[in-house]
Amino acid sequence: MNGFLDKAKELAQQAREKAAQGVDAAASKVDEMTGGKYTEHIENVSNKVENALDPNAGDEGQNKDGRA
Repeated sequence: MNGFLDKAKELAQQAREKAAQGVDAAASKVDEMTGGKYTEHIENVSNKVENALDPNAGDEGQNKDGRA
């Protein structure tokens, strides 16, 4: 049973990593298509989505609403 839970955790982590890669790719494409006009907003949303995928990563120095 313990091996099953470990495997499930491993697969969940892999899924989060793939999702984060997709978020990065989408953010880059949107930024490119808008000519960099909304870079700050795109990065903000991208960071919030990635934090939602893995709330334990990258939250140093931020409030729970994502602001520094």
